[in-house]
Parts: sequence; C-alpha cells; structure tokens
Amino acid sequence: FGLEIGEGETLTFGYNRRIRRPWSRFINPFPSKTSPINIFRGNPNLNPTYSNNIDVGYLKRFKSSLTLNTSAYFQRSTNTFNFINEETGETVLLNGTEVPIVERFPINLSTNERFGFELNLSYRKGRKWNINSNFNLYSNKVEGTYNDFIFDNESLSWSFRLNNKLTLPGKIEWQTRMNYRGPEETAITKREGSFSIDLAFSKELFNEKATLTLNIRDLLDQRGWRNETFNDNFYNDFEFRWSKRSITLNFTYRFNQKKNQNRRQQRGRYDGGSFDF
Repeated sequence: FGLEIGEGETLTFGYNRRIRRPWSRFINPFPSKTSPINIFRGNPNLNPTYSNNIDVGYLKRFKSSLTLNTSAYFQRSTNTFNFINEETGETVLLNGTEVPIVERFPINLSTNERFGFELNLSYRKGRKWNINSNFNLYSNKVEGTYNDFIFDNESLSWSFRLNNKLTLPGKIEWQTRMNYRGPEETAITKREGSFSIDLAFSKELFNEKATLTLNIRDLLDQRGWRNETFNDNFYNDFEFRWSKRSITLNFTYRFNQKKNQNRRQQRGRYDGGSFDF
C-alpha cells in the first residue's frame, strides 16, 4: 500500500508471506566426504521454511535528481535450515593420532526473527552519471534446541552495496560495483565480513555497431567467505572462494541487430548480476 503525503513523498506499507524450499543437495541422503574427517549428507525429512514479512517505508524524490528510500522491517521465519555437526563414533588415523569423523547435516532447527532498517539512495545526472547505494542494518534472533543443546542466539550485522555508472571523456562508460557483508555470529558459528569490487569499461565503435568491453571481476581477489564452526568437542575453520580474480575483454559486432536488443540478451550472464552495458 502507498500513500502520497506530499509532492514527491510517499509512505508505504507492505506484507508478504514466502516459502523457501531446501536445495536438492540439502535433501540428498547419500553422504559425501569433504575431507578424511568430515562428511556431509542431506536430510530428506527437511520441511520448507515459511516467512512472514512486514515493511513500513518512506520515499522522497528531490528536484536534484536524488531519491531517498528508507524502510523498517520485521521478518519471522519458522522451520529455518541450520547445519548440525555430530561425531559418527568412527575415527581415522592422522599423523599417528586417532581423530573422530564428524558428520554435518541440515535440520529444521529454529525460528528466526529479524528486525532491521534499510536505506537506499539513488542519484541520476542525465545519462552521464547514475549511482545507487543500499545500506542494511539488522538484528537477528534465533531460538532452537537439538539433543538438549540450546542454540538460542542474538546478533547484529549489516551490509552495503554500491553501483556507480559514469561516462568518461571519449564516451567510455565506466561501471563499479561494490559489495560488503558484515560479520555474523550464531551459537556455534562465526562468519567473517566479506568485501568485493567489480569493474567494467565499455566503448561503442563503428557508429555503435560494435562494442568493446573490459570486465574485471573481484578486483581485490578476495570474494568469498570464512566460517568457524565449534562446539564442546569440535572445531572447524572453513574458507570458501568463488573463483580467482578474472579479467575479460569482449568484442561484439552486431549484424542487422539493434544495440539495445543485444544488451538485453547479454544481461544475466554475469555472476551476481549483469552490468548495464
């Protein structure tokens, strides 16, 4: 629902109910070894997660081409997926030491309540400069028990996204995308913050019949995340990387095809969202 309270000012209220079904890997019961002492298996008895969301927002458009959009939201989820680590009772000999084998699997452990504040800013200066940013601050409350172990936990985290598109001299288009996800902690895990930057440059050639594009994905070569999982008898330090930094140079020539049509076909091919070139 939206209510205009003045010129360029709108109050909004929204409610939605969502369902999140487990991935196929989460329900596959066949175990797979990730290391000599770690086994992962799915749980075919997983139920979907249901979420109820309420959002109250304020939208303001300024004459300076600046748009401000803020909102406060509350989300409550039931049957959320959580991963449990348990010893199998078996051991393996590593460097002369008997080390227990640990099995990791998902269960419908807890209810989850999230309350947060979101701020979106966008600025457009004609076709030469367009910038969009998003800041999200939220508290997360988890309540759940498994085998007499209480997983109740409260944490505070935040995230930030920035997408900046600028036309340089010579009609070279430059686009930058930045993402930051703050650290988060639960009753048995700690996740470090993660930061990434992507760049792209584009130049139209031959009366806009051709496009030369340079993409630099993960400029700082650090996209991924690092987790610590622990309990009274177990500790695991885990790091995941999507890929190494990559640089790609593309040349496209269009035969009997409009420029905008080619752009629509190219979108969606980039991991995490396509650039606007």
